[in-house]
Amino acid sequence: MTSVWIPSDLHTDASPWTPPLGPLVDIAIVAGDVADGLCWRSIPWLVEHIRPRARHVIFVPGNHDLYGCRYPDEIARAREAAIAADLTLLDCGQVRLVGGIQICGGVLWTDYEITGNRAHALRVAGDRHLGMNDHRRIQTRDRLGVPAPFRPLVAAGLHAEHRGRIERVLAERWDGSRIVVTHHAPHPRSLLHGEVRETIDAAYGSDRSALMEGPTAPDIWIHGHVYVSRDYVVGGTRVIANPRGHDTSFRRRDGTWSDVRENPAFNPNFTIEI
Repeated sequence: MTSVWIPSDLHTDASPWTPPLGPLVDIAIVAGDVADGLCWRSIPWLVEHIRPRARHVIFVPGNHDLYGCRYPDEIARAREAAIAADLTLLDCGQVRLVGGIQICGGVLWTDYEITGNRAHALRVAGDRHLGMNDHRRIQTRDRLGVPAPFRPLVAAGLHAEHRGRIERVLAERWDGSRIVVTHHAPHPRSLLHGEVRETIDAAYGSDRSALMEGPTAPDIWIHGHVYVSRDYVVGGTRVIANPRGHDTSFRRRDGTWSDVRENPAFNPNFTIEI
């Protein structure tokens, strides 16, 4: 059996966190949002806190990891930094084999279609005052290499690219276990309310049911981004999310503790056996 440790959305820069002591695991899979700043915060934190507890560390970046960065430039630097740190960075559908387990991962982003009104979802997510911080705090480059804003249509284009690569991997024969890891959610049941209720839900996930219900369904799909714990089955796939989220808990003046955890159900030692 292979032990797989699954944390995500740790936000260690906003609310510092150190994993509790635990046994050495075979694989640690971190599904994004370690900190704001992929190369200068997230990867060093993984090296210090996750690498000593796992024989193999798989990291899929999240949107927050790219805050304050220019997307293609930061990803290119992070790939080199991950190699130097003996981590595996899966950002756009790459594959890592660990024993008989095939792990395919990418940020995935979103197609903004999960609500049924893509045009409206794009407008809401891209609103410069009330929309997603992603489109204010991440930059990219256009087709000519010129610095450009990271607008919702850019994210949707990356979603199509990442989804296509994941689909091609799943279409190939594999006789062992198969895990897909994304930061963004792959099904409506992973959303905050367990279903689509708000337009902004479209920024948090897409519906990849067809991949889980088809003949090449992965055994497990791990994700983050939505700050609720999830563990359910769609078709032939078990979907898992174990996000920490932000933790602004504090001790009151009278000595009592105020519990202000974004996800009280977060399990810092959540591990499965494959």
